[in-house]
Amino acid sequence: MGKIYKGLAQSGLWGCFDEFNRINLDVLSVCAQQVYCILSAIRERKRSFVFTDGSTVSLDPRVGFFITMNPGYAGRQELPENLKALFRGVTMMVPNRQIIIKVKLAACGYQENDILSKKFFVLYGLCEQQLSKQPHYDFGLRNILSVLRTAGASKRANPDKSEVYLMMRTLRDMNMSKYVAEDVPLFLSLIEDLFPGLKAERAQFPDVSKALEKVAIERGLQLHQNWLNKCIQLYETYLVRHGIMLVGPSGSGKTAIMEVLAGALTELGTKHVIWRMNPKAITAPQMFGRMDPATGDWTDGIFAVLWRRAAKNKNQNTWIVLDGPVDAIWIENLNTVLDDNKVLTLANGDRILMTPAMKAMFEPENLNNASPATVSRAGIIYVSDTELGWEPVVKSWLAKRDQAQATGLQPCFDKYVSRMLEFIRVNLRPVVYNETACTVGTLLTLLSATLQKYESTHEQLTETKLEHLFLYCLTWSLGGLLSEKERPAFDTELRSIAGANLPKRESENDTVFEYLVDESTGNWRHWSNYVPEWTYPVTEERPKFSQPVIPTLDSVRYERLLALVHSANGASMLVGGPGTAKTTVVNQFLGKFNSEQMVSKTITFSSLTSPQIFQMAIEGAVEKRQGRTYGPPGGKRMCVFVDDISMPAINEWGDQVTNEIVRQLLEQGGMYGLEKPIGDMKFVVDTCYLAAMNTPGGGKNDVPNRLKRQFAIFNVPLPSVAAINGIFGKLVEGRFSPDLFTDAVVQAARRLVPMTITLWNKTQAKMLPTPAKFHYLFNMRELSKVFQGVILAERDRFSNKLPPGGQKPYGSTVTSPEGYLLGLWVHECRRVFADKLVNTEDRAWVDKTIVDLCRQEFAPELCKQVDEPLYFVDFLRDPVVDDETGEVLSAHPSHYEAVPGGLKEIRTRVEALQRRFNEESKNLKLNLVLFTDALLHLMRISRLMAMARGSGLLVGVGGSGKQSLARLAAYIGGAYTFQITITKTYNVTNLFEDIKALYKIAGFKGQPVCFLFTDAEVKDESFLEYINQILMTGEVAGLLPKDELDMIINDIRPIMKQAAPGVPDTWDNLYSFFLNRVRDNLHVMLCFSPVGDKFSRRAQQFPGLINGCTIDWFLPWPEEALTSVSGKFIDEFKMACTEEAKSSLKVMMAHVHVYVTAACKEYFEKFRRHVYVTPKSYLSFIQGYKELYSRKWAYTQELAVSIQAGLQKMVEAKEDVNKMKAELAIKNQELAAASKEAEALLKSISESTAVAEKGVPFSAGLLACRMNHAA
Repeated sequence: MGKIYKGLAQSGLWGCFDEFNRINLDVLSVCAQQVYCILSAIRERKRSFVFTDGSTVSLDPRVGFFITMNPGYAGRQELPENLKALFRGVTMMVPNRQIIIKVKLAACGYQENDILSKKFFVLYGLCEQQLSKQPHYDFGLRNILSVLRTAGASKRANPDKSEVYLMMRTLRDMNMSKYVAEDVPLFLSLIEDLFPGLKAERAQFPDVSKALEKVAIERGLQLHQNWLNKCIQLYETYLVRHGIMLVGPSGSGKTAIMEVLAGALTELGTKHVIWRMNPKAITAPQMFGRMDPATGDWTDGIFAVLWRRAAKNKNQNTWIVLDGPVDAIWIENLNTVLDDNKVLTLANGDRILMTPAMKAMFEPENLNNASPATVSRAGIIYVSDTELGWEPVVKSWLAKRDQAQATGLQPCFDKYVSRMLEFIRVNLRPVVYNETACTVGTLLTLLSATLQKYESTHEQLTETKLEHLFLYCLTWSLGGLLSEKERPAFDTELRSIAGANLPKRESENDTVFEYLVDESTGNWRHWSNYVPEWTYPVTEERPKFSQPVIPTLDSVRYERLLALVHSANGASMLVGGPGTAKTTVVNQFLGKFNSEQMVSKTITFSSLTSPQIFQMAIEGAVEKRQGRTYGPPGGKRMCVFVDDISMPAINEWGDQVTNEIVRQLLEQGGMYGLEKPIGDMKFVVDTCYLAAMNTPGGGKNDVPNRLKRQFAIFNVPLPSVAAINGIFGKLVEGRFSPDLFTDAVVQAARRLVPMTITLWNKTQAKMLPTPAKFHYLFNMRELSKVFQGVILAERDRFSNKLPPGGQKPYGSTVTSPEGYLLGLWVHECRRVFADKLVNTEDRAWVDKTIVDLCRQEFAPELCKQVDEPLYFVDFLRDPVVDDETGEVLSAHPSHYEAVPGGLKEIRTRVEALQRRFNEESKNLKLNLVLFTDALLHLMRISRLMAMARGSGLLVGVGGSGKQSLARLAAYIGGAYTFQITITKTYNVTNLFEDIKALYKIAGFKGQPVCFLFTDAEVKDESFLEYINQILMTGEVAGLLPKDELDMIINDIRPIMKQAAPGVPDTWDNLYSFFLNRVRDNLHVMLCFSPVGDKFSRRAQQFPGLINGCTIDWFLPWPEEALTSVSGKFIDEFKMACTEEAKSSLKVMMAHVHVYVTAACKEYFEKFRRHVYVTPKSYLSFIQGYKELYSRKWAYTQELAVSIQAGLQKMVEAKEDVNKMKAELAIKNQELAAASKEAEALLKSISESTAVAEKGVPFSAGLLACRMNHAA
């Protein structure tokens, strides 16, 4: 903006800033300072002035600034006060349109301009009031002027015709194009009322019409009159507008209208080309251009490059089609293009004029987010879904078929399609909305694939066989999106039409969905005849649970559908709830390809998957072939599977930008390169696409309708009880085969599957998800995890081949192999169903349900054996040492088995392992109090570490011991533990480096790796996107560049040859081996806190956090555990009290914590405000107590020393006083004697005095002499 202001100031020009309030608020504030700087210089009459950036600029005082804007639209800002103060506000009123119309008509030569302007004005007023409120309707001045321009052209072309006739025809033809089908009759009646009795033919363009018909026929399209009318309407708009919008639902023929018209105009002499791009598949800087903030270099965006190229092309007409959803941001950047300026203004100040040979065209599904400013600037052609319908599409398809097939299929379309479509629309509710044309498109895709085989063999199909094949395809296209509950209604209706052409039901619950047409005979056969047999790998003690896939009726029929669509070069999408085996079915389908000819690439979406991540993933899987063409390496074909395609976040405009680039890739076969040369489309060839998504609703997104159109979509319902029984029944039957186990064990094993299904169903019905328990999802994954644990257990405890007395004690109260099996099943059910529950009441309900099921199915004697819980761990055995060499063969032998000595034995062993950990660890020391709950959590984590691909989501408030227990469990399992270190500069690049290091340890060394990741380490939400990819597929987009990947493949070759000698060492096999080895050995342990809404939001945004992990919910520590913890700290703490007082203190500490926790709960219930008291608070409480006690004890001791010193002084003083008392007694005796002498002397003196007074007087000399003697 500063460059523009300086330029205006130097040249003295007036600048008009249109839609100024679309600029961000911080930039507007800077603009205010810049304008103020120039205005101040004008006031001071300066010739030059210093601009805000420090540069000296000459000033022409004639400069002026004008702002024009629409207030209050979406994406607009309120102007800041410092900017408003610099401008004078002028409110523009709505003008008298009738006068404008009258003047314009008079200028065009209309004599009856007065009456015609009135009719024009009244018609638009009635249209605004009476027609439906569509966002793309515009009856403003821009629309009026385009109609008036056309009216003037009509007058000049037909000077002899009636002006009323010309005006009526122009008004009708110029507006009909934008109305939805429901508004057309009302608009025509309004025209008829205003122009009574007047009938006018459409304006004729005979040359264009002939060319349109010719091009349509060449392209194999039908000359459907309504659709041809839309082509003509586009041509009429093309003549008067340079910005055109083709709006309408998916499958209504918009693209074909544009392409056929361009072809027709090319036929007429001037070459017309269409350049297509999706503005929502890229960011705004990638579209228009960006400036490097460091160097100031400008790089054009894709649209800017295309615009420059089109402006330079002189020998052709170029239509730049922006094929994507419209929002109020990117399209308003084109306001100057669409209005009369016809200029593209870029942020670097470039202004690229639009030439007459250019058109800006838009092809959105709707204009819900477009502002009136946008709608008024463009010519709108609305194509309703009823304009074309599905019949012309079918006719075009039949025209390309063999004549005999077309003749046989036409009656089938007439007989079934309309009636079944209407029945579904009125009576049924598909799980995903899809346009009718798209549903019929799926039918045509399936028919094409089904009939391919017969075309290659030139087999002539009978009418009956053809109808059977048609019904099979109809069932899976029109009924393919119905839920399990609605399929019987569809079946009943179809039987009422088809009669004997549908198969007889083999069982009561069968529908037409359970049957397919035999390719050779053309008769219906039940799908159960096509399910292959599966055998359990009996020789393997611990088979890899993730690898065997047991075929079911559902998996086989969906595989066939995928194969059909694939053979017709189509794309398929499976829709279903979580745990319906969508991903498994697709992987099963992909696994059947010849690896020499076909490779696969899986991309899992989450809410943070961006278009750039998707583009990087695709570009990383292809190589350059020639020119702008890219393809899979080695000249192979590639199948891209996009899992969870509906997961990307929906922005504030309701668009899924990530799926826009997916649609562009499927529709146009390529993507625009983001690196130089910018503006070149990279075409990806030899690629097919598959997708899977969750059923929309309940917080789960749908995908855009225009993307759905690219896929044949099929709903995958939950497997039936019979199917689940079949899957896990075969697994358990194979594991516990009669030749290895006693009859009692085999009979007990057979009952486990129905019991698990019953428990699963009851838990699903009782434990419903709520906002606080959002993870209460119980799907097929839970069933799978139960039996994964059952199969993980060592078989030697059950076997009847062991010598007598060769078995170890079972543990707890179990006394028989069948009791041991039941105890194992109870243990696994608790791990899977109870450990994820958030309170003791829910867990108690699951425990009671398990016990009740056992009592229903088994004898009381057997049930008594499992009254006490049986604990299973895999770290009981000592390291395996070679007797001869003394070499340690296995430092951590993993044998999943029961603990004979119960919790006491586990505690002893774990404490010893903890001491060993502390001895070996230099930095980190674990000082865990292994109370019962902590031991149980440790065993759960250890169980996950023992499983291939076992990852855990440990949920608990701070200080619960999640990280410490995970570290100890990893050490016990011999895993390398890693946790990222967050710094200020830690970013995605650093995360990638850390993940690469872990991949190499897990892949090359084959060592278990525990990747600890806490919610405190989520520095950027994109970190979770990559964690989600690790959990779901193991492939992280952009993690391994091509050169590093090649090095990894070379390094893994000798390892694979040793591990799997029979597998060819092709690039794909080596990469697959490396990835599977990484996934088997890399255990992600997520430690999250449930406090706040972050956890629930992240779990919804990144489904892998729930689906890819086993949840272990840490409940608040019980009072006994709290007492144990306080005991650990208080017992070692020196206190001046008795042991009884210490014991009471420990109990009181635990009680205080429990009481405060209850008070917090009560506080929340009363005031709806959370106060959290966590185990960390308890530890702080104990530490605080110890510190306070130590401080007070030190103070007391100091006080005692002072008092002791005082007492010593007092004792010394007492002794001195006693000594002085003795001396005083002696002195008192001497004093008494002296007193007696004095008294005697005084007496004698008194007597002498008395004698003297009575007797002869003495002389003074004699008296003095006597006095001296007395003294």
